[in-house]
This record gives sequence, structure tokens and C-alpha cells, in this order.
Amino acid sequence: MEYYHDQNSPRWVVVLASIFAIVMFSLVTAVLRTGSAPLWLSFLAISWITVIYLAVLGFTRLKVRVSPGSIELIWRLGWPSKTIDRATVADAQLHRNHWLEGWGIRWVRRGWMWNVWGLDSVELTLESGKVFRIGTDDAAGLLAALER
Repeated sequence: MEYYHDQNSPRWVVVLASIFAIVMFSLVTAVLRTGSAPLWLSFLAISWITVIYLAVLGFTRLKVRVSPGSIELIWRLGWPSKTIDRATVADAQLHRNHWLEGWGIRWVRRGWMWNVWGLDSVELTLESGKVFRIGTDDAAGLLAALER
């Protein structure tokens, strides 16, 4: 393996999401104890809180692996993941994202971006003309690994 980088979002994002989930679970439990809400509604609320929590948690870490034949991107929970064949990469350049382009998996001009946190990325131009951006706090290291 030529390059491996494990980027995490700031710890406060995970802490805030965890506090939100605990408070929401507590509220649903309190409502359940009063008996004023139907059981199916409580089950739906708990399911929805769980989905939101796992979604936030899942997008707080991105692992990037560059090997001689491929570029692998894997989110915290193992899904989604993406493998790009290095032979299909026509060009790679440093890119500074605009803050409005956000974080997570996003559609950006001419292609997709996977970004955990921050504004720096490496923009890959594929032979098909599509663009794929990898957001990272080690953009120079990732670019150097891609140029080897």
C-alpha cells in the first residue's frame, strides 16, 4: 500500500450527535411511560432517531487508501465505499472547496465530492471527463501519493 489516511471530523460533532440521540431517546421513553402515545408512533420515533444518529456517525470518518492499482474510499461504518481504478485517472490537482459545497457525499460541478471536514481536497479528473473530489486534511500527501 502506498498511502493510507484516516480523517475524522472534530470530536464535538460525534459528541453533539450522541447527546441529541440520548435526549431524544429519553423524551420518547418519557412519553411511552405516560401511555399517551401509541406504541407504533414511539417505535417510529425511535427508528427515525436511530437512523439519523447512524447517518451522522457514519459520515464522521473517511479512510483513503491509495495502492498501485486503485484508490479506495471507505466511510466509518464501511458503507458507502468507492474504489477508483488509478488507470482511469487522467489528472489530479489540489482544490479548495467553497464552504457552501458542504461535507459528506455531495454533487459538485461536473462530478461528486466525498468530504468529512474542511475545505481542502484533491480533484481527480477521470478519462470519462467526470470529476471526483476527495476532501482531506492531507491534500498534499494524497496528491503526492497519486503522482507516484
